[in-house]
Amino acid sequence: MGRRKGLLRMINRSQRFARRAVKVEHAQSMIMQHVQQMDSEHVSIDSCLHRRISEPLFSKECMPHFRRSGLDGYAVLSEEASFATPQNPTRLKVVDEVPAGSISSKQVVPGTAIRVMTGSAIPEGSNAVVMFEQTEEIQEDGQVFIHVKHKVAYGQNIAGVGDEITTGQLLMGVGTRIGPGQIALLASLGFDKVPVVRRPVVGILTTGNELIAAGEPLLPGKIRNSNAYMLAAQVEQYGGLAVKYGTVPDDMDEVARTIRTAIEECDILLVSGGVSVGDYDVMADFFSTMKGNGMELLFNKIAMRPGSPTSAAIINKKLLFGLSGNPGACFVGFELLVRPVLLTMQGTVDPFNQASKAVMADDFGKGCPHDRYIRGHMTYSNQQMSVSVLNKNSSSMLVSIQHANCLILIPSGSKGIAAGQQAEVIPLPYEITLYGK
Repeated sequence: MGRRKGLLRMINRSQRFARRAVKVEHAQSMIMQHVQQMDSEHVSIDSCLHRRISEPLFSKECMPHFRRSGLDGYAVLSEEASFATPQNPTRLKVVDEVPAGSISSKQVVPGTAIRVMTGSAIPEGSNAVVMFEQTEEIQEDGQVFIHVKHKVAYGQNIAGVGDEITTGQLLMGVGTRIGPGQIALLASLGFDKVPVVRRPVVGILTTGNELIAAGEPLLPGKIRNSNAYMLAAQVEQYGGLAVKYGTVPDDMDEVARTIRTAIEECDILLVSGGVSVGDYDVMADFFSTMKGNGMELLFNKIAMRPGSPTSAAIINKKLLFGLSGNPGACFVGFELLVRPVLLTMQGTVDPFNQASKAVMADDFGKGCPHDRYIRGHMTYSNQQMSVSVLNKNSSSMLVSIQHANCLILIPSGSKGIAAGQQAEVIPLPYEITLYGK
């Protein structure tokens, strides 16, 4: 029955070919007008890795909050050893020892020193720490003395109160992505609960009678559904929470029902497949049929390769993306259009990848009336950034995605870019797995 309904609906092909293409920048601009930051939640510091800060964080205390030794040595009065040399050392009596976590009850007075450890509190009276290696320890009648053999400067090897962080200092701004360094700082300043932006819930729906799950055996005419798993991984890469809605056949009514259900449960919905001009491309029918019927169509064609049929709309104030069923085009469409949305929803101020320049290592001579976004491998050597075009780069091929660490922009025109010329590249955050590496 699914194919029959598809055949009945394929008559109106003219609408599919009559789409008006918009530039990538225009498509991005239209999308971003409908994006708002998610609300905030507090999570344990143990589970905040890779989340994004939802509000400015200020320190409620200083760090260190006591004078702290920067190394193992002796707390002394600097003026007593300001001219010490190996030939004329300063002799001091060791009167106490301070392990990290303890406080000495004694003061450093002229003629004395107190042994301190890395991170321990500096005793009262002391204004410098001399490292063990610059002293010689001597025992006389059960009493320990040291000879300081190098001159000592005021304040050396001591971290003063607030030297690292002052009270009220801004620690992290909105949108900061939490990594190991941020977690260390938060823990040291007492943040056991961290305010973070709620992860956007992103629904993933695929269309096509030909699709089977990754674990199913191949049958004639069937292919495994790589896009659902790839999109879920991309969503998670950029901080979203992926929810798979399975695969629906090429049936307009079933597609519409599933979209209505998913859009209620998600913050964004991605649909892969069915956006082109084929007889059974049901998403193309969906976008044209639903336009004005509870849906605002933003665009249904982009002046780019791959992925020109990529579409976007608004339903119930939520973004719906129609991405290509070809894995290469689906990947590129996500990186150019969905990625900035996810980052903005999580508080990122500048969500677009900053393009840079690289020298082409290969010729890409093929011209195109639209801008091309080619999967590439970028390397830095001899103070120069170069980029290679990856093999098997067509929109229907996926093997080169795993090797791509950038997209190469080939501007529209009658010819491409020759080896040795500079090209604009958009970096990607993925580790690559080139053969032989």
